Amino acid sequence: MGPSWAAIGLSLFLAVMPARAMERWDGLATTVFQNYGRNQGIPHPVPTALVQDRDGFLWVGTQGGLTRWDGYRFTAYRANPGIDGSLHDDWVETLHVDEAGRLWVGGGAGGLARYDKQTDRFIPVPLRTGGERTHIGAIADDGAGGLWVGSDKGLYHLDEAGTITSLNSEGRLATGVRTLLRDRDGTLWIGTTGGLVRNRDGALVDMVLPAEAAGVSALLQDPDGRIWIGTRRRGLFVLDTGADRPRAVDTGPAPLTWTVSSLTMAGPQEVWAGSRGAGIWAVDTNSLRVKPIRHDRTLPASLSHDDVWALLTDDAGSVWVGTTGGLSYHAHDPGLVSTIFGATFAADGLSAADVLSVLPTRDDRLWLSYFNGGADLVDPAAGRILALKPDAARPDSALPPDGIPSLAEDKEGTVYFGTGRGLYSRDPATGILSLYKVPGRNPRASTQSLSYDEHGVLWVGGEEDGVWGVIPGRSPADTATPVLTQGIRLSDTGVNVIKRGHGDDLWVGTRDGLNRIDLATRTVEHIATDPADPQSLPGRFVVGLLFDRRGRLWISTFGNGVAVMTGRDGDGKPRFQRVGLEQGLPHVNVGSLQMDGAGTIWVGTDDGLAMVDPDSLAVRPVRRADGAALVDYVAGAGATTQEGEALFGALGGFTVARPGTLPPWRFRPPIVVTDLRVGGVPVPIGRYNGNKAPEPLVLTPETNSLAVEFAALDYSSPERNRYAYRLDGFDRDWVETDVNRRLAVYTNLSPGDYTLHLRGTNRDGVAAEHDLVLPVRVLPARYQQRWVQGLWLALMLALVFALVRWRTALLRRQQTVLKQQIADHTADLRAANEMLERLAMTDPLTGCANRRHFMQRAAEMVALANRHGTPLTLAVLDLDEFKRVNDTHGHPVGDAVLVMAGRILTGHMRSTDMVGRVGGEEFALLMPHTGADGALLLANRLREAVETTRVPVGEDGIGVTASIGVAELRPDDDLDGLYARADAALYAAKQAGRNRVSVAPAQ
Repeated sequence: MGPSWAAIGLSLFLAVMPARAMERWDGLATTVFQNYGRNQGIPHPVPTALVQDRDGFLWVGTQGGLTRWDGYRFTAYRANPGIDGSLHDDWVETLHVDEAGRLWVGGGAGGLARYDKQTDRFIPVPLRTGGERTHIGAIADDGAGGLWVGSDKGLYHLDEAGTITSLNSEGRLATGVRTLLRDRDGTLWIGTTGGLVRNRDGALVDMVLPAEAAGVSALLQDPDGRIWIGTRRRGLFVLDTGADRPRAVDTGPAPLTWTVSSLTMAGPQEVWAGSRGAGIWAVDTNSLRVKPIRHDRTLPASLSHDDVWALLTDDAGSVWVGTTGGLSYHAHDPGLVSTIFGATFAADGLSAADVLSVLPTRDDRLWLSYFNGGADLVDPAAGRILALKPDAARPDSALPPDGIPSLAEDKEGTVYFGTGRGLYSRDPATGILSLYKVPGRNPRASTQSLSYDEHGVLWVGGEEDGVWGVIPGRSPADTATPVLTQGIRLSDTGVNVIKRGHGDDLWVGTRDGLNRIDLATRTVEHIATDPADPQSLPGRFVVGLLFDRRGRLWISTFGNGVAVMTGRDGDGKPRFQRVGLEQGLPHVNVGSLQMDGAGTIWVGTDDGLAMVDPDSLAVRPVRRADGAALVDYVAGAGATTQEGEALFGALGGFTVARPGTLPPWRFRPPIVVTDLRVGGVPVPIGRYNGNKAPEPLVLTPETNSLAVEFAALDYSSPERNRYAYRLDGFDRDWVETDVNRRLAVYTNLSPGDYTLHLRGTNRDGVAAEHDLVLPVRVLPARYQQRWVQGLWLALMLALVFALVRWRTALLRRQQTVLKQQIADHTADLRAANEMLERLAMTDPLTGCANRRHFMQRAAEMVALANRHGTPLTLAVLDLDEFKRVNDTHGHPVGDAVLVMAGRILTGHMRSTDMVGRVGGEEFALLMPHTGADGALLLANRLREAVETTRVPVGEDGIGVTASIGVAELRPDDDLDGLYARADAALYAAKQAGRNRVSVAPAQ
């Protein structure tokens, strides 16, 4: 007896999967999951069984039905006794795909059933006579085309012919079988409520377990042949190859109380053991070192619940977890990137969520500072070991309650904290924190950036007072020696980053460009951006500086990506090569640059991480599927450890990027049909998936429409998969489509044979190994048959000949009349077109321009004003409490009020002004060559005119008031920006009490 196909597939996957040892950050890092529940379409929030079929679909059994996942949608199956072929039991206890690729479903009370994918039906397979229901706990292949089935009534064998044999004469099996494993030698391992039994060639042998181990609930064979044994309420054991007795895996106190429900290989040297209440234990198979994986209710990206029912490693190496809180998915982890979330429930975790600055220390620890104040000292293995809390009551000896944007450490181990209320230092010997004084500098000045160089100089960058340099004393109490004091004229006094360069060069990035200071001569070179020069510095706001191994300077900017200084031209002008969105950068706001121990450049942006090859400058985004769960990386919050790890602070925590190359994602997903409709009627999809030569799809004249939805089953990041299709015989080329419309639709096809090709890729654009090919045959209608078409053609030719002769004579007689009619109709058409054009531009009630015409003309007038630099002002008028007029007096009176407002506006406008009704009771007036002051005068006249005008209703009539917002065009405004500011001013007028004019600020 040989191993099962499932075991072979798992072995092949583990053979190519890179080994990953337990890392030093594992104690802090969170294993990141994507969680699914009822809101995503799962029929019940508790998945109890998981399996992946040969086509690549994920099947999820729950306590309320079965569902199939294609990466985009869950397709649910439920029990319905009134429908033949429906699911036999909503509580799915176990799922299994046999060596022939058939899906088997074991119910909690409904017994065993086989899914027929050709008909999309479930076929019950009774194990006992009389139709008695059976609780199915486990299913395994027998190696000969049959199955072993474990139930609450014992063990059954179902051979290839369908004959069922009970092994329940053995009393040790009759108590109930919970799990089955057929190992690579063909031995069947049987976990029962009473222990573990081995069946080899028909001989049953009891395996000796430690006395404290009761029933066996999970079994797994790892790539080295060891058998892993999960027990009920007694934890995890492993039986080494050739050993007689298993040994316990020390997972702490939890094994004394928790049950191991499921086991899977999460990596070539890592077993995941799911427990009923204690989450997951990730076990290194060599050292038996255990890392717990737990639910944290503060983290949506953590395990969905600690009560684990099922585990599955899919074909791509990703792990699925069924818990009481839903379905959790952990993408295949290459082990290069780890995410440490902040403000979790972990006792040794980070004190706060949002990391503002990062500093690796000389003793291989890490200081982190936060947006809301305070800082932590963190050990990569032990976690947080010290927390400094802000205290506004002690401004000279405690951190202020502000963010700490910069950190530095000198050679003596003194740590410096740059805050908005001064520079602080911490004595490494005493731990005392004190306000640090830079000679000549206001001790309370805001400190934005810090840098300590190899020459022993502490560089201090102020938020408003430029750059300073001192040589610190042996302790914070010693007076510092000034190196550079105020007097260096930078391009801007706001310093974002400082980096010591080659020789006497000091590079300073500011809010308005880059500066190179020659420390020997105290001269400054200002390096500015030039929009007309593509090789100039790309942006003004410089936030990051880095020298790579080739000595090149890298610059990160906010708003303009990354630049690499490649040298200088003949005039000595610096030349830069830009890296931006076109090169694949996730975002142009780049907050930090770091070089890892392998020389790779890592980039933290406002939309995730990226790796940049320092030689080719090729960019590879690093996404959630690669282990980077955080997205918003903070400017300046980055560093590189002594181990060569690149660290990036972010909103929510920080990311660790280890040295090395992120392996390309080469998983080739299968392409499958996920929904198929012919003539609008659903067709079972199973016969067209996994079949290299399916029968043609037949479209009759009555059902001549085809809709095929398809998917590439790469679950790691399905929103990044790409799709295309082509119908040979109809389409000339491939039709590309996105993930939100993976649908090939054809209607009214001509009779004949076609071939539909469906194509997809993985998240990185790697195509599936094969296109999915569907033959299509369109049958002709009776009128489309050749002899019928020939007869019709002859009749039509004769009829046409007669009609031509008669028509020619008639046309000659009518020629003169038609010429006159054409002239008359042309004149009428011209008049009608002119009327339609007026109607298309005018609001029929008020006579003002309608919204579409106003916006079109206003955009042209704004562009003209920007081009010539002439003033232009927009006023937005809204009738106050107009709804009350409609509700009290009716819509005809409301219409009369609108007509009155339109007349007042048009009566006050100049010939060059533009007035339009842009909403129900909202009007807009655009005034070219008019500044805010002139517009304010006109707006007040309009407001007063509206207020004093009465609309006839009853004896006295009614009056209304209006609120008006006014905004003058700025040099950098477009219509949307101008309108938004005028609308904000209108809102201010409303908030201030209505019946008034508010002017938007000029800047």
